[in-house]
Amino acid sequence: MKKNISNKYYLFIICMFLFACKAKKKAVETVGAINDTEMSTKKSANFNKIKTQQANFETFTTKAATALSIKGKSYDVTLNMRIKKGKGIWVSVTYFAGLEVARALITPDSVKVMDKINNQYIKKSFSFIQSYTNEQIDYQTLEAILVGNCIPFTLADKKNFITENGQDIIKGKNQQLNYKVSFNTDFKPSVTELFTVDNAKKLNINIISFENVLNVLLPKNINISSVSGAQAVKLNMEYTKTQLNEPVDFPFNVSKRFSVID
Repeated sequence: MKKNISNKYYLFIICMFLFACKAKKKAVETVGAINDTEMSTKKSANFNKIKTQQANFETFTTKAATALSIKGKSYDVTLNMRIKKGKGIWVSVTYFAGLEVARALITPDSVKVMDKINNQYIKKSFSFIQSYTNEQIDYQTLEAILVGNCIPFTLADKKNFITENGQDIIKGKNQQLNYKVSFNTDFKPSVTELFTVDNAKKLNINIISFENVLNVLLPKNINISSVSGAQAVKLNMEYTKTQLNEPVDFPFNVSKRFSVID
């Protein structure tokens, strides 16, 4: 009789233990589901904040004190930059004592450069820039980089948005181009890394600081480096006198004294 009571007691304890474990497991699963939902909600909210923080403008102008390096040769120049959103980027390059040495006009389909030192004029398709970067780098990409926005294709899929060590990151692949974008606490892109799958071409954009212009966060200090085979270009720029939505023009008259370079 005592044996039967003991057996029933042990069976009761075992059943209670199993029930408790099962209940605990369900509780953990429920908490996990809630946490997953909260994380998904936070992820969507932060991704939307990144999209909201993209600079919206009609025109952009700035003066950039620039340390320029091309194939190991360094130059200290000033870039006077004007942008009409989606239409064109105009740049005047001045050197010592404000002497203009070059002028460039970049549109979605062409690149024009006046070399005022050697009296030469270059007109190329936009692929001229892509030869230094990558075929996926189009006009919209270049414009986004200069005004401190995310490169458009990096925002194409929310699934590529993650958090690593407390930092918001977007990383993925666009055709043969890998990308990784790290964001600061204002949900602006602080570091953008682009590189081909074979690592033959790399483009890094590091925006060290931003400034508020008409309630829009725009770059203050931006470093850009591009490597394509043996070709390497670096620009360390400090923007000053940045303005938005002011009337701009793109003066680009080529004198007859300029020789055309194919």
